[in-house]
Amino acid sequence: MVRKCLSILLVGLIAIAALVFLIHVTAAASPNPAVTPKIGCNPYNLTVKTGQTFYITVAVSDTTDLYAWQLDATYYPDYLEYVRLVPGNHLRSDGTSYYLVKPGIVTGTTTNEMRLAAYTRLSKNSGADGSGNIAHFFFRALKPSSGTNVTLNDIILVDRNALEITKSLINTGRCRVIISDSAAELNQDVVGELEFLPVIRH
Repeated sequence: MVRKCLSILLVGLIAIAALVFLIHVTAAASPNPAVTPKIGCNPYNLTVKTGQTFYITVAVSDTTDLYAWQLDATYYPDYLEYVRLVPGNHLRSDGTSYYLVKPGIVTGTTTNEMRLAAYTRLSKNSGADGSGNIAHFFFRALKPSSGTNVTLNDIILVDRNALEITKSLINTGRCRVIISDSAAELNQDVVGELEFLPVIRH
């Protein structure tokens, strides 16, 4: 009887040891705990020439199943004139179709606000993982400034199930733009869709 109890106890101890070993190996092999996605301007500082049209890039990092986004942004119309919105590549890198909502502009006494800019993937049952650019906001630099801000507000990121994704802001969601008459014109990569005009033959 004693021998039988010892055998059962030994088997139990072996099972517990095996379980502890398995948990240890699994924890060592698994990736780091989930990282909170971040969103903000990339880069944070831009220096542009007075009169130049340029863009501010909104980027995300460490996303999982990101399917759509919506945001507002404020800027100072004495220094910047909003031109247009172009979607980034992060949510359309796999060629999926999408729907883009251009912001409405609300004028204020000192700042203007771009409201309800939004983007969603279509015809896919999954979102995008990883990091990348989600939007490019084009502005025209109107007059010199030692530093004027574009600030992202009311940002919403959602997954394929329309559930909001927790995120944190990079540099509190601000982008700083220095405008100078003497600055070299900022050289930026071409972004957005190519537009083809019809060929007219005579």
